[in-house]
Amino acid sequence: MTYTIVARDPKTNALGIASATGNLAVGGFVPHLKPGIGVIATQGFSTNYWYGINGLTLLESGKRADSVRDELINADDGRQWRQLLVLDDNGETAAWTGEKNRPETTHLVERDLVLGGNMLAHPNVPSVMRDRFHAMAQTSQRFDLCLLESLVAGFDAGGDVRGTTSAMIKVVYPNALPLDLRVDDHADPIAELQRLYDMTRDPEYRSFFDRLPTPDTPHQY
Repeated sequence: MTYTIVARDPKTNALGIASATGNLAVGGFVPHLKPGIGVIATQGFSTNYWYGINGLTLLESGKRADSVRDELINADDGRQWRQLLVLDDNGETAAWTGEKNRPETTHLVERDLVLGGNMLAHPNVPSVMRDRFHAMAQTSQRFDLCLLESLVAGFDAGGDVRGTTSAMIKVVYPNALPLDLRVDDHADPIAELQRLYDMTRDPEYRSFFDRLPTPDTPHQY
């Protein structure tokens, strides 16, 4: 149903997520993130939206990724139909894939990086996404571009077995405005997401964006 990458940039402490699915509005349900706190991605055959809401609350209370995962799934009798990815502000990660999710399903967990997918066209989709992310990062590409290119790689590897109709990317920073783009229903949502991302790199848009207030520069204009 959905393929997702969640990551932390250890250089800047930015937190990000990119996700795509064969259903409507993946950006409305899967991603939950807060700067300085962490990221929750909730997906699966019967997505539990409240994993995101409650998971961020647990992370904000100081609990680590594996504890948050365990607390969420242990309190949920429907956990076998869920998939959950967790990343905390220290870069620790955890994941859960319930056995009732439709194949192919898998998740991958590393420090600062966690990926997962269900109802995939091929089981290697998350590993292809991971490899593209690392390859981009090793050439010092922008963190947000690394996430976007990882999602593109997942799509090219087959993505959702039903096809892909919605996609999103969101990155939050400790002291900067977020990147927040989503395509809710489109014949080619990955290409559309790339088009929107390219628009955010336009010099005129950057001039507007870069003059907006931040926590460290609350009065700039």
